[in-house]
Amino acid sequence: MPKIFHVLRHEFKLAAANKAFVVLTILGPFLILAVTVLPTLLTNSPGAMAGGKPVALLGASLALRETLAKSFTDLGMRIEEATDEASAKSAVLKGATIGLLSIEAGWPDTGKAVWYSKTGADAAIYANAQAVLTAAARETRIAASGIDPALVAKVLATPTFEVVKLEAGGGEQKKTEESFLQILFTAMSFVMLLYMTVLLYGQLIGRSVVMEKTSKTVEIMLSSVTSRDLMFGKILGLGLAGLLQYGIWVSMAMILTKLVGPLLGLAIPAGLSAQNLFWLVLFFVLAFFLYASAYAALGAASEDEHNLGQIAWPLLMFLIIPLVMIGTLVTSPDSSISVFFSLFPMTSPIVMLVRILVSQPPAWQIALCVALLIVSVAGMALLAAKIFRVGILMTGKRAKLKEILRWITIA
Repeated sequence: MPKIFHVLRHEFKLAAANKAFVVLTILGPFLILAVTVLPTLLTNSPGAMAGGKPVALLGASLALRETLAKSFTDLGMRIEEATDEASAKSAVLKGATIGLLSIEAGWPDTGKAVWYSKTGADAAIYANAQAVLTAAARETRIAASGIDPALVAKVLATPTFEVVKLEAGGGEQKKTEESFLQILFTAMSFVMLLYMTVLLYGQLIGRSVVMEKTSKTVEIMLSSVTSRDLMFGKILGLGLAGLLQYGIWVSMAMILTKLVGPLLGLAIPAGLSAQNLFWLVLFFVLAFFLYASAYAALGAASEDEHNLGQIAWPLLMFLIIPLVMIGTLVTSPDSSISVFFSLFPMTSPIVMLVRILVSQPPAWQIALCVALLIVSVAGMALLAAKIFRVGILMTGKRAKLKEILRWITIA
């Protein structure tokens, strides 16, 4: 067996046969579920956030109380009549009720409606109450004015407004605010998975190289294998561990979408499709080899782990840029800056993945992105092998940029 496979097998076992790998692999699908499905479920079901607690109501008329009760029942919540404001506020503070809706005398003209809660952040619940009170106040004022209610209803009727996504081939798909949230949360979950795994495995390679270099273990290893076999064996071994992890995650996602979702009646985001999962794995592979090669080179050029952290910060910046751009990428996927970063190899794996999730870019842009990434991976691997060959045996001082560039020319 070629010696590179011995290194590959060793690194794969070292990465996969530990508790951290198992825990992260198990938690991955739950992260996808929590980020993509849970927010939508909570948005559509405010009653789930209330935990079965009632909404206290004080000072409302019989008609208004019935209207509010019906509205909150539709949300999976119930109304409870309060006897006085002091005890009702105390119940809110103790957590017995989710909040208190107090209607002052003279409402809606001289009195006001006040929502009391323990957090003040339960917007979905008090927004529902506000909408009901606004409609009820309008009806009360219309009746008092003597204007024909039918005429007022016609004047105030909200015109129909739809958001339609145009698809290639002439297809059309209606979108809602919920659709936007699904896209946003799906994009965030994919980006975080890609960011964390690429950064984790890249740093693992860099630290592994530094540790073996500082402990002089690498000198013994180089007596049996070449520096090229050692570097690529490390990269391929951790790459296989990463692919195993992604394979488990993709399998769990497909089980969720095909079996668990329909069985439990969960609204699975459309972005969690087999095609998008394929792009996630593809861009992980390309990003992994690109950053793993760079970290291997920087690890060989570093004196210790502290030095590695200092000289590797540009790589971290390239991974952070897409994270801070997530809002722009989702709302403006075809803007000039989005297109540029989706083609620039150091940021393109994450940025292009988000663009594909939001709106399918032109095929030539995807092909160009993948081609540039493949070329960049090959170029980075070549440079890394040259730096690794010389730097892995250099100890006692911190290498400067000029010296590292000289290694590339002489190796």
